[in-house]
This record gives sequence, C-alpha cells and structure tokens, in this order.
Amino acid sequence: MWAAIYAALVLALFVRVQDATAAARPAPVPGHGEPLRLLGVHHALFYALLLVVSPLEATARGGGGQGRAAGALLFVAGVGLYRWGAAALGPALSPLVTPVAHGQLVTRGPYRLVRHPMYLGQLCIAFGAPLTLGCRWALAVSLAAAIVLVVRIRMEEDVLSQTYADYGTYRARSKRLLPFVF
Repeated sequence: MWAAIYAALVLALFVRVQDATAAARPAPVPGHGEPLRLLGVHHALFYALLLVVSPLEATARGGGGQGRAAGALLFVAGVGLYRWGAAALGPALSPLVTPVAHGQLVTRGPYRLVRHPMYLGQLCIAFGAPLTLGCRWALAVSLAAAIVLVVRIRMEEDVLSQTYADYGTYRARSKRLLPFVF
C-alpha cells in the first residue's frame, strides 16, 4: 500500500499536463554567474532521493512501520505546495536562480504567504518521501538536500533583491518559508 501511495505521489510531482494549444516556452538560458553546479547538486539530490535512495532502502531494508502516515501527509502537502507555487509563477517559472527576462515579481497565490512556497514543498517532499516508505537512512540525503536548498534560497534572494526594486518591501512583509514564523 505504501509503495503505491509513494508511486502515485512521485507521478503527481513529475507528470505535467500542458495545454496543447499553448505556445511553447523557450528554455531558460543561464546567464553569467549562474550557479550551475549548485543547481545540478540540488536537482541531483532530489531526484536521487525520490527515484533511487528511498526506493532502494525500502527494498533492501523493508522500512519501518512508524511515521509512514505522517510521511505520506508531508509528501502530499509538499507536492501540493510545489504544484501551487509553480502554477502561481506561470511564465516566471524557471529552474535557474536568475529570474526569467522581463519577468515580474510574483506575490499572489502561495507567494502571499511565503516567499518560497515551492522550496517549502520540496522540503516537505524531501522528508516526507522517505518516511512514507519507512526509510530512515535516506533522511541523511534529505538533510543534505535541505542544506543545498538553504544555500540556493540565499543566493536567489540576493538576485531577486537586485532584479526587482520592490523585492525589499515584499521581503519585509513576508516570511521566507513558514508563514508567521520564518
């Protein structure tokens, strides 16, 4: 049962439905100074955690029974936040730290509550996914992914401050990851 829930959530995270009549968006082009190594490590850790480390540990060790329901709820919340944040960004969505050219600062949807809802979603996924399968050793990869994500957030906030004149005001009235807390 837990493996089926896990697989459904991974599919919900990765499978994207696009409007066939919509114009294709050009792929973002990294600018000078884009931290491509950091981005590569960020994505590699999350993909490895979801597609290799957690399933492998669950297969090899069988996984523990405690915390699976809480992990699944965290995983569901993470996928929901990630998808909601991506939808709110719309054409401003980019895998890069640097915002898309001619983009606007997005402060609607989940961005009303926190500055980085997609990253909050990724953190929920990073810790919820292994717990859903009853994995404990995979949480070491979750911790590494969280550290890389914190570094990325700091870099991104510096770039956003330089790109958008009103980012300082937005930053002052919103929390980074947890509404009303942090």
